[in-house]
Amino acid sequence: MKKSSTHNSQVAIVGGGMVGAASACGLADLGLDVTLIEHNRPDFDWPQDEIDLRVSAINKASQHLLENLGAWQLIDDRDAVAYREMRVWDSLSSEIHFDSADIGEPDLGHILQNRVIQRALWQAMEKRPGITVLSPCSVTDLQPSPEKITLQLDDDASLESELLVAADGARSRMRDELGIGFSEFDFQQTAVVTTVRLAQGHAETAWQRFLPEGPLAFLPISTDQCSIVWSTTADIAEKLVEMDDAAFCVALNEAVEGRLGEITETSQRARYPLRSIHAESYISSHAALVGDAAHQIHPLAGQGVNLGFRDAGALIDTVASQLERGRPISNEQGLRAYERTRRGDNLLMQKSMEGFNHLFSNDNSLLKLFRNGGLAATQRLPLIKEGFMQHALGTSGEIPSLCKKAM
Repeated sequence: MKKSSTHNSQVAIVGGGMVGAASACGLADLGLDVTLIEHNRPDFDWPQDEIDLRVSAINKASQHLLENLGAWQLIDDRDAVAYREMRVWDSLSSEIHFDSADIGEPDLGHILQNRVIQRALWQAMEKRPGITVLSPCSVTDLQPSPEKITLQLDDDASLESELLVAADGARSRMRDELGIGFSEFDFQQTAVVTTVRLAQGHAETAWQRFLPEGPLAFLPISTDQCSIVWSTTADIAEKLVEMDDAAFCVALNEAVEGRLGEITETSQRARYPLRSIHAESYISSHAALVGDAAHQIHPLAGQGVNLGFRDAGALIDTVASQLERGRPISNEQGLRAYERTRRGDNLLMQKSMEGFNHLFSNDNSLLKLFRNGGLAATQRLPLIKEGFMQHALGTSGEIPSLCKKAM
């Protein structure tokens, strides 16, 4: 933008990740003028055979949203790896098996690299003339007023908008600038992430074992590779990252009791501490939080970005409703409706994951007895298993319009 100038946009979105880009596409499709601001312009040029460490499990509702925005169609079939089954067991080998065939679905979801999803959404944004992308660009200050919100940009230009969508991640600066606090929970765990190759493949199955220190997940990311998310103590995580590749493959194989056969190679490994956060409010004057800016949960269920896409879908529905009624898109009543729709759902998922992680990542004898009985009962009762699968697919509860299959 031209320095020391003021520009107008009906919607300003800060954050060009998956949820921010999806929000931009959906809001632009309502006929709104949208400006997306992203500090780091993404680099979408990477070696074809390289797999990034950041991946997401995309459920059916999120797939529908991406399809409805025209992004899923831009993803190569090889980059969206379906998993049709899921096997979960604990350190005592109590086990539950989920199969998509039991609920008449072709799969339980897809595993994709985050950058693959982001690239498709940025390509979808490029096809929408109503979207202006400012990147690299940062917001240095913001000032709400009764009629609008003004963003000061790092090139000395300013942007006036009716609605600010904060999609700038768990450490959201926009959330801080809006004066919205948040609660934080430290899991006392560290996640080790890497990609491994399996001699026998993964059988189109997501595998998860609960160890006393935390869950270990194998997520299919190619025909013979899995993305690994191993949640454990900080000390163990440090050792896992520092050991040589051969030793790591042996340790990983032992941790899953050799169920997946020989692990032949591993990529670079990284680690990060696990925390959950939840914003005290999802809205402010002329502003709404979406995705990790509003909430962040434990990765054990792979629901993080799916919740974010539901936020985007719910906000788009809210804005569409305001437009139909001839109201301002940042109408306080409408924004409160958005918060009511999403806050309870996200909080329930967050607390469920915290409780689930505590129940299974624990050596307490009473908890062991309780969880073993629960796994056994769930495995024996088809209706309960089907309910779990439908919830994981995102096809139950209040579903945003974009998260429904197009007719």
